[in-house]
Amino acid sequence: MLLGQVVLLFSLTYRAIGDGQYFLAHDDEVINYCSAILFDETGSVRAEGSINEDVSRVGQMNWYGPGYTIFYGSLRAIFGDAPYLFVWINLVLAMLTLGLVYFQNGNSENKLRMTNALAFTWQFSAYIFTYFPETLNLLVAMVLVLLLLRLNETNDLKSRSKIILIYFTVVLIFILCRVTFVFWLVALVGVSGSRKEAIRMFFLFAITLVVVLLYMKYFTAPPYAGEMQKIDKLYQFSILEFILKTGWALMRNTYYLLVSGSVEVYGLLLLMAVVALRWWKTKERILLAALLVSVTVIAALLAFYSPGPSYFLKQSDTLLPLLLAALMFSPSPSPVKSGVVLAALLIFMFSIQGIWGLIQERRVSFERFTSNAALHASLQELPAYMDEAYPVTVLWCYNEFPFGNITEALLPFSTKSQKPILYTSSVVDPSSKPEVKFQRYGKLQIDYLLSREPVTMSWIQEVHATEFYHLYKIIDNKK
Repeated sequence: MLLGQVVLLFSLTYRAIGDGQYFLAHDDEVINYCSAILFDETGSVRAEGSINEDVSRVGQMNWYGPGYTIFYGSLRAIFGDAPYLFVWINLVLAMLTLGLVYFQNGNSENKLRMTNALAFTWQFSAYIFTYFPETLNLLVAMVLVLLLLRLNETNDLKSRSKIILIYFTVVLIFILCRVTFVFWLVALVGVSGSRKEAIRMFFLFAITLVVVLLYMKYFTAPPYAGEMQKIDKLYQFSILEFILKTGWALMRNTYYLLVSGSVEVYGLLLLMAVVALRWWKTKERILLAALLVSVTVIAALLAFYSPGPSYFLKQSDTLLPLLLAALMFSPSPSPVKSGVVLAALLIFMFSIQGIWGLIQERRVSFERFTSNAALHASLQELPAYMDEAYPVTVLWCYNEFPFGNITEALLPFSTKSQKPILYTSSVVDPSSKPEVKFQRYGKLQIDYLLSREPVTMSWIQEVHATEFYHLYKIIDNKK
């Protein structure tokens, strides 16, 4: 089955990008794609765009932080700027994830079951064909899983300390990509060899969580989507209000998730239930570790993010290799393990149409991209009118352009002197008055205004115009 799935994925990849007609189609893909361009051209981790001038206090980064920007930007610098490069990167990362399974100790049958079950999940297969960083997250998760399994098998205190240090270091590094990797530290409580060690690991997790909250406050932009804004109540020491709002969001979003009707969501929850039952019967430490991570990650997502299936599956994808490995490499009965593989295959039967839909959506986006070739070429002229020797910020309203938010992917991200360009926008009706569309919040120094239509305001002066846009220089930042 595994060979057939790998062949299918390579076949879909050829069908998707074999003719080069592939382009991003989702708002969040814009961030990853454009951040890679900006880092490749300028070496900067500054945000490529923002909403309402919201960027991190340190470094003016986006809400993901610098990790993805550096990773994908570096690969773009090495392998070129083909729009479909992300798909090749994702496919390679996915194959590496499967290959890592065979570095685990254990019999070949369990390894084959593990790779089969993982390869037939939506989270593994679908994101290969997007511009999301989920295949990188799955690879990192598999590295952490192997370290956890090795730690669980090791009794020597010196060897355990070494593995814990490596595990902790990997988590810290990839918090720069996704802050929820901090919850993987709670797994160390589950695989602890003694009560004393479990207490030490819990305090390690708690202290690191506090550090991550401080990191988010200063090194990531305030999130626009989801319900993470209530974390500000912690910074303000409004503890009771934080608890009440978090509890209400958790209950409400749990209900919405359970009635979502998503087969893939139900598959993940069913897998958690199977692992929970096996732990109840066996008290295996690795099963407990997988449950602790899964419960804390899902609770955090439901309390602070979105219960929408597409968002939930994307943010919880790293739990799959952890839950599967805990089950496959623990002494669970063969029928249970084989049943999980069969369930993954059956769920994939419902998912394959959705995966093909993702591919077709991005091929249609390429058609829109080519139909906007003149707009793209015209926008690429912008740096010629930016003489600043420092990072530039442009105020615009993305949804007044025909390509919507995807228009950002057509923009240039470096000035003539290779300084980064950040585009900031408000989310407003494009028919609003200029004062609304181009509202300034005083958080950033705005250098230019980019408008689809001519604009007359006292604090701007036109420096360039085409049939597609008008570029104005800000002549008074106090207004």
